Amino acid sequence: MWLRDLDESDRALRTKVTYRDAWRRSLESAVGELRVSDLRVSTVDRAVREIRERRGSGSAHHAKVVLSGIAGLAVRHDALEANPVRELSPTSRKSRTEKLILTEASVDRLATFLADSDDAKKYDLVDMVTALAGLGCRIGELLALDWTRVDDVACTLSIEGTVIRVPGEGLIVQPHTKSRASMRTVRPPGWVLDALRRRHEVSHGPWVFPSTAGTLRDPDNTRKQLRQVLAATEWKGLHPHAFRHLVATRLDGAGLSAREIADYLGHEKVSMTQDVYMSRRVAGAAASVALDGFGEPGKR
Repeated sequence: MWLRDLDESDRALRTKVTYRDAWRRSLESAVGELRVSDLRVSTVDRAVREIRERRGSGSAHHAKVVLSGIAGLAVRHDALEANPVRELSPTSRKSRTEKLILTEASVDRLATFLADSDDAKKYDLVDMVTALAGLGCRIGELLALDWTRVDDVACTLSIEGTVIRVPGEGLIVQPHTKSRASMRTVRPPGWVLDALRRRHEVSHGPWVFPSTAGTLRDPDNTRKQLRQVLAATEWKGLHPHAFRHLVATRLDGAGLSAREIADYLGHEKVSMTQDVYMSRRVAGAAASVALDGFGEPGKR
């Protein structure tokens, strides 16, 4: 019943795939044969702990969300008195970006290292890191970018989708970002646009950052390639999300408001008043000026 409700909900397709995968991979074998009345706090706690040990904290978090949803449905149908998942201690999820925070000095060194790396060039990571350092977008959003969404005249680009993998279909562009509120048109710094212009001159396909075959590029494979190239360096374990923190820190230091930063990065909320009443058309004019001052990494 819960999976059916999930499919019929307005949640993002990626979320539906993630939660179904969490049930199939982690939970079905652990609790699938239990009666609802057997979902006690100790049972749920043991299942989540085992998943964390076998698959990591991210899988444990998703399993906990799914179990909470199932138990909550049972409570609403009077099959349980209370949701046992709510009694668990918070799942430990160490942020990947907390492991490695990019600074101005380290991002310059990173850009120089990638420019000299044959593997980075082979995996087309040099321009990608430049774009991430100026856009601060999610990796799936960047890989979903096609040339029709880059306006060289207005100096804007539109972030209107994200690349996800759907079982049985393969890679697709989900026609909205992580949240529909984060659909945005931004004016990036000039050095990002310069990098994109150079790419466009030699491009032979629709995608700004395609796979080696010219098709949609897989975000998971891209993260893996970045980790592989940086495995023996000071940036070991770098996750593309670290660039969102870098850009947010830059814009905060440049004095932009929380609303301006949220619009540029595509964060869903700053406050309900700002979300409902403030215009969110072309974001990032001030952001562009602020980021232009930093220059392209490795060329300052």
